[in-house]
Amino acid sequence: MKKIIYFIAAFGLLITSCSKDDTLVQNTEYEKVAPGDPKYSYIKFLNLTPGSPVVNYYLDGTKFSAALSSLGVENAGYAYNGLFPDLGYAVTSPGSHALTAKIIPSATVDKNLEVLKTTINPAAGKYYTILTTGQYSATNKSIGPIVVLDDVRPATDTTKVFVRMVNLLNGGPAIDLVRGEVNTGSKLIPNVALGTGSGWAEIANPGSGTAPVVKFWLNNAASGVALTPVYQPSLIKGRAYTIYIRGVVGSTTFAPTISIYSTFY
Repeated sequence: MKKIIYFIAAFGLLITSCSKDDTLVQNTEYEKVAPGDPKYSYIKFLNLTPGSPVVNYYLDGTKFSAALSSLGVENAGYAYNGLFPDLGYAVTSPGSHALTAKIIPSATVDKNLEVLKTTINPAAGKYYTILTTGQYSATNKSIGPIVVLDDVRPATDTTKVFVRMVNLLNGGPAIDLVRGEVNTGSKLIPNVALGTGSGWAEIANPGSGTAPVVKFWLNNAASGVALTPVYQPSLIKGRAYTIYIRGVVGSTTFAPTISIYSTFY
């Protein structure tokens, strides 16, 4: 059986674990892993398939997303907008792997149904975010295809905030990420095509304090028309964040929504 371990030490800041040594990764036994150790590849999953059932991920037939909750109970699975792991990265061996996803066995509909089947080929010592796309339905029981982002850490600077933009709005246009108020802000990341992610942009003057509020909004890159109201997350200086838009154009069930997660600490 494939050995699966979970990387819980982030760059610069170590995440607290139950072990006294926070540079360890968790498995049935502990192993020291330095950030970027070429023995491993580092993977994060984000389910951005509207309508997705609750699923778990498998590599080469072995369950990969067996994370524990804060209560010590294994998480059931990951639905639409579910992120695994929510902190740090899961760790696997470099090279080609069969990636699948299955509906959780406790589901009342289509339990254990395979809803994703593809291949990934992560490189040694590198970090990736794997995003599911498309739109799940009774006639399209798939959470694919996937988009694979190469997570290259920007230079560490505790006076700045770094952001990138991912566009996974079903039926949407290319978008601009704009900093500031609607119709008066300046473009921070322009023309992000559907199904792609941008490189990192730095915010050199995010504001006072360690976690200032930074205002963003998105517009249609072709027309300049605002797609969203102002989004106002509190961002910690020295961190790198992924901002993403998800949902389906014209849908009320899966309305276009801006979300964010910390990519590097």
